[in-house]
Amino acid sequence: MFLLKDYLVILAGSPRGGETTWSSLYKYVTDYLDADLAICCSDKWNQNISLFEKAKYKWIFPEYEDYFQYYEENFSGTWKKYFDTGIDTGLYTSGSVHFVFKDIILKNYLKILKSYKFIIYTRFDQKYTDFHPDGVENKILIPKGEDYFGICDRHALFPSNISEKFLSICSYVDSEKSLINIKNFNNCETTFRHHMIKENLISDVIRYDRSQFTTSLKGEHTNWRIAKYKLYFFNNLMIKYPDEFMNSISNLIKGKGILYVLMNEPRLFVNYYYLELRKKLGKLKKNFG
Repeated sequence: MFLLKDYLVILAGSPRGGETTWSSLYKYVTDYLDADLAICCSDKWNQNISLFEKAKYKWIFPEYEDYFQYYEENFSGTWKKYFDTGIDTGLYTSGSVHFVFKDIILKNYLKILKSYKFIIYTRFDQKYTDFHPDGVENKILIPKGEDYFGICDRHALFPSNISEKFLSICSYVDSEKSLINIKNFNNCETTFRHHMIKENLISDVIRYDRSQFTTSLKGEHTNWRIAKYKLYFFNNLMIKYPDEFMNSISNLIKGKGILYVLMNEPRLFVNYYYLELRKKLGKLKKNFG
């Protein structure tokens, strides 16, 4: 009898980051956990990449010229009012798109998710620096940091039996309760936190030391943050959120030691200390300027 693997990794969104980024996914996540891979994206993207060769599942849908069309076709509640509260925070331009992917997977591929023990739901543009932690029964694993007054929504490992609750964020933003929960600031992370609270999942969250950071190829289109920091010795690869990168390498050094990092990730090590030096020189300039 053929048995499925324990882990399914779902990459949802836009296939950004390039082959160097994806090679770290294979090394530190899918190969290490012996996981199957699913990709969910629109049909506008080039499919002649390694991800499409390696993926067991390819959930491709027609590109929307305007992703709000999806909400108009599938929801009739408060979603428009809700997204209007995050026009300047990335919720309107980025979150509204990412939530659609979760809803598409929820409505079309739930049976596949439930045939696995654990689901890793993440983005295409995560470069990993260490081996992914194993799943924990009845717990949701989310890396530390990047919370922005809510909880980081870029990466999570969760038991498949809570897939409906985890993925139902579109139904949340379409409800009156979502508007009641808004305080003075609303973005993707606060939305994710309030959704998790509504579904009684927040107490099941375990935060682990970050071991990945978000990348971008130079000139790649983005709906929100533009990468400004070059990752030296990596062809055209950029760091999108410097704190993610610094925390990931710092955690790797603390956990495995400098010698291990020098042997296994020497280019990342050099970039880490270069940014550390820039930070220290910046403080000196401020103190003596």
